[in-house]
Amino acid sequence: MKKKYFAQKDFCRAFFVFCLGLSVQAQTYTSWKVGSTTDKVTTTTGGVLLDGGKESNDNAFRWFLGKAGGGDVVVLRATGTNGHNDYFYTQLGVTLNSVETILIDTRAKASIAEIAIKIRNAEALFIAGGNQFDYISYWKDTPVEDAINYLINTKKVPVGGSSAGCAVQGKYYYTAATTSVLSADALANPYNSGVTIGVNDFISHPILTNVITDTHYDNPDRRGRQTSFLARMWKDLGAGLNAKGIGIYENAAVCIDQNGIAKVFAIATTHFAYFYQMESSSTPETVTSGSPLTWNNSGKGVKIVKIAGDPTGTTSFDLNNWITTSGSNASWGNIKVVNGTLTETLGGTPPSGSSCATPSGITTSAITNTGATISWTATTATNYTVRYKTAAATTWTTLTNTTATSVPLSGLTLGTIYNVEIVGNCTSGASAAGTTTFTTTGGTAVSYCASKGNSSSSEWISKVVFGTINNFSSANGGYVDFTSQSTAITKGIAKTLTLTPGYSAIRSLYWKVYIDYNNNGLFTDSGEEVYSIFSSATLNPSITVPSTAVTGAVRMRVIVSYNSITSPCGTYNYGETEDYTLNISATAKMASQSSKIIADSNDEVETLPAKIGIYPNPAREDFNISFSNDINEKVTVKVYDLQGREEKSFVIDATAGENRIRNNTAGLRSGQYIVKVIKSNEVSTTKLIIAN
Repeated sequence: MKKKYFAQKDFCRAFFVFCLGLSVQAQTYTSWKVGSTTDKVTTTTGGVLLDGGKESNDNAFRWFLGKAGGGDVVVLRATGTNGHNDYFYTQLGVTLNSVETILIDTRAKASIAEIAIKIRNAEALFIAGGNQFDYISYWKDTPVEDAINYLINTKKVPVGGSSAGCAVQGKYYYTAATTSVLSADALANPYNSGVTIGVNDFISHPILTNVITDTHYDNPDRRGRQTSFLARMWKDLGAGLNAKGIGIYENAAVCIDQNGIAKVFAIATTHFAYFYQMESSSTPETVTSGSPLTWNNSGKGVKIVKIAGDPTGTTSFDLNNWITTSGSNASWGNIKVVNGTLTETLGGTPPSGSSCATPSGITTSAITNTGATISWTATTATNYTVRYKTAAATTWTTLTNTTATSVPLSGLTLGTIYNVEIVGNCTSGASAAGTTTFTTTGGTAVSYCASKGNSSSSEWISKVVFGTINNFSSANGGYVDFTSQSTAITKGIAKTLTLTPGYSAIRSLYWKVYIDYNNNGLFTDSGEEVYSIFSSATLNPSITVPSTAVTGAVRMRVIVSYNSITSPCGTYNYGETEDYTLNISATAKMASQSSKIIADSNDEVETLPAKIGIYPNPAREDFNISFSNDINEKVTVKVYDLQGREEKSFVIDATAGENRIRNNTAGLRSGQYIVKVIKSNEVSTTKLIIAN
């Protein structure tokens, strides 16, 4: 049964009280449904299904659908039709109320209220195969993303996917934004332009916090690119020693229950799932742009457990500790890479982190504007690994083989929050990390008034994105202090703030954003209410810090409320307040007004005629940028409006020869823009038109 729905009109007719003052253009979407047309509420059990690509394991899908408690199943896809409906509803022998496949192939459709409600009402959700970059381009930072995360973290229903639908399940995920990178290319250069990894900004499974998944593992062999992904996660994507991976054969599936126990199903024991993890005694030796990966360390490489699946999933692996196996089909081993050549060796032993005590008694002393001393209680470890970073950063600074129980840190930034991790290294393996947080001096201690919603169960802040802040959260009791999350922002330069609502029913809500520009503990000074709106949509306001603002750390307060917001302080009935930190720097240098393009820090760079291709142009949902390069290097792409305000900026690892990157138009309004491709020896510009 194929249907087309007129989402906003029918929704507002049923819930007119929430739609007063809401003016939207009706959007249509396509779905196919079998079973009952009446929603059924059942008791569900959480879980994750990671299918390797061929969906050949009936028992794995029976396991998955059985957790829906006989309720309604929703299948999401961006291409294709209704192939899952009959398979789920009639062929597996699992009693279900209905199965509905919904085609969401634009960002506009991902914002349709009725689709979000159908997802939220589901008792199981499955993401089909296809192209994962379509899912990222169309669904990320939309009500569809929020509804998926609601099912996982609040309603706790089984959620899974196959092929591309599996690849997006981890908090780290391969985006396939440019092309499907091959193992040989990723091993030859872990910074190949095809190695594009998203970090903690899409689907949020707590059990897959530091995990990246990959599928079709035997066709072709993807061990090499998975190993390269882990090396990048360790070095510069924030996972550090916690970087982990799951790779799955086409005819295998990994089913993870609500307690974090993973079973491997397969049509035969010749089909496998790989589970990767790092050991502190074996980190990559060479992870450098333009150079082959080396990760060997006397043959230790990266630790794996390779599990042969079978039709009943008799062998399991505990993802709570990444050590405990149950069943006879698990083999421990290592994958080594030397100068881009990969070797797999089985017959090893599991890591034994439990026998190495976690460092405790961690203290911070001698804190100054630019330094501090970290101390801890001695354990039986032979040495320690210490790493630290700012709360907003993704890259760690690492101190290895420390035999003392105290280390000085230097070269820090004043008035800044730092995170520290300490790992003990024993002969039996590495310990879990002991952690602490401290703030350098130099910032002014400022007290702020309280702000809190009495109830946040129906309206809350789902996501805040601003610079390096990318925070997804659920309802937090009316207030949460996220000031440990910070981003740098420059006076006079516009940045896009993304605000995503969370709610039990789609309705327009009141939003206000305040920034304490003079850092005096008040949000009531002139110009400090920087944004105010009544809307049900995901919002993308542009924020420009005035030249009169102080430099250093200041507070940003975000409030969402069912009722109008009259003050940045006090309590209100329904909604939520969140606080963040902005690190303001001095005004950036501007180019002449005739060009109205912001000058880059390298004044000697030559601006050349356009050498960039953009298509489609005008663009709607996304656009491609193509250019040629003489060498392997990092290239910055910036998008400016015609007033010279920077609207987007990102860095890619360009390779010698032709390069093509894909990006979406999220945060860009309809109109004309200037695109700059900034290389080491030249800057090229061209025009982009957005026609949303």
